[in-house]
Amino acid sequence: MRSTIKVFGIGFQVILRDAVMLVLIPAPFLVGVTFHYFLPLLNRFLIQHFAFTIERYYALSDGLMMLLAPILLTMSSAFLLLEESDEGISSYFQITPAGRQHYLIARIGIPALWGFFCSIIIGKVFHLSTLSFSVIIALSFVSALFGCAVAMMIVAFANNRVEGLAISKLTGITMIGIFIPWFVSDSWRWTVGILPTFWIGEIILGTSLWINLFLGTITSLLWIACFTKRFLQKINH
Repeated sequence: MRSTIKVFGIGFQVILRDAVMLVLIPAPFLVGVTFHYFLPLLNRFLIQHFAFTIERYYALSDGLMMLLAPILLTMSSAFLLLEESDEGISSYFQITPAGRQHYLIARIGIPALWGFFCSIIIGKVFHLSTLSFSVIIALSFVSALFGCAVAMMIVAFANNRVEGLAISKLTGITMIGIFIPWFVSDSWRWTVGILPTFWIGEIILGTSLWINLFLGTITSLLWIACFTKRFLQKINH
């Protein structure tokens, strides 16, 4: 554990010196502030000019900003991991007592854990809906796991930070799953269940919480295992 924290500390110092990675740390709270104050203004504007309200989607917006928290935090660590991999530093850490497991926990696991707590804080402080605390916890947990999956996806397929930035934009497609339960009622929507974000959308709806939490956890872990295997194969060549 001490080795893991030490590796994390070294990486955190690097992030503090890099503007691109550093800006991702407070980004979740900036998103929370934006959603909390902008959406009610937008809602009032729509009511006044178009007699249309978006209040029914406030729970979805809460879930979305809570989902973004761990993703943005783990993404900054993914960029750091790419730099270290490119410079051969990751190989050095893997032959030290920290080992592969400690290295990935330090680079991805700890930021995801912090993202989990940030997601809870954002859900309680910047909420617009009345999501129950159990839903907030479940949503934050699956979002943190999905953040790990996104980070591992980036490092598994990118060879440098420039490619990582490009892939991180493409990963936004995987977030479409959160919207499907809200806007699609046809039976084919269950095929989107391969996306962890689909189960996050189901969790926000508040139906069958434990089942959706279980399925969201399983799909996220499968993604993490798949992309972690791909990453380890890449750095071993």
